[in-house]
Amino acid sequence: MLGAGTPSHPVISNAAFRTDDGVDPKELLARARAFFGGRGRGFSVWARGGEDEDRDLIAAAEAADLRQVYEMPEMVLGERVQERPLPEGVELCRVASAAEATDYWQVATLAYSSLGFPKEIFGSYTNHAGLLADNVAAFLAHLDGQPAGIAMTIVSHGVAGIYWVGSVEEARSRGLGWTVTAVAVNAGFDLGAEIASLQASPMGESLYSAMGFKTVFTYRLLMAAAAETSAGADT
Repeated sequence: MLGAGTPSHPVISNAAFRTDDGVDPKELLARARAFFGGRGRGFSVWARGGEDEDRDLIAAAEAADLRQVYEMPEMVLGERVQERPLPEGVELCRVASAAEATDYWQVATLAYSSLGFPKEIFGSYTNHAGLLADNVAAFLAHLDGQPAGIAMTIVSHGVAGIYWVGSVEEARSRGLGWTVTAVAVNAGFDLGAEIASLQASPMGESLYSAMGFKTVFTYRLLMAAAAETSAGADT
C-alpha cells in the first residue's frame, strides 16, 4: 500500500506499507520508488519491529540506503475510555467549521514543533473537508479562550485511528491530553469502530498506557529522500 498525502515531507505523509508478508521487499521498494519518484517525493517504509519484525524488509531497505529516522509503538485499545471532567478554564468542541479547522492545524503546528516537525507541514492543510467527513471526528480544546489542544479519529474498516493528538506548550500538564484523546477514542467507537489504534510519540506513550492502550509492535520508519527516489526511478 502506497500513500501520498498533501504534505510532500517524506516521513509525515508519504508512506509505503507491506500488507502481505509474502511480497518480496525488493519489489515493494521498486514500486515505491516508481510511485513516489513520479511525484518528485521521498517516502518512508513502515516496517514492524519486535517479535513480528520485518527483518527481510528492513534489511532490503538498509541495503538500498534507506535510513531509519523514527521509531514509534503501535498501540491498540478495545474499549471506551473514561472521560474526566474538563480541566479548569477548558472548553471542548467538535470541529465543525473552516475557522475551527484552521485553529486545529495551528495547534498542531505549535504542538509538533516540540518533536521537530517542520512548521510548514500543517500549513499545507487548506482544504478542510477531511476534518468534516462523516467518518471523522476532530476535537479542539480552548484554554482560557485560546486554541490549546487537539485530537481526531478516522474510522475505517472497524478501526478508529487516533491522530494528531497534541497541545501547545503552555497548556501541558493540565489534563488536556487525556481530555482530547478520550473524547476522540469514544467518538471512534460511536462511529462504529471495534478497536482504537494509534502510533505514540515519546510524549504521549505514558498517557496512552494509562488509558489502557497496549503496544503490539514498534514501527520502524526507513526514509528515502526525494533525490534518492528519483534516482531509483530512473534505473
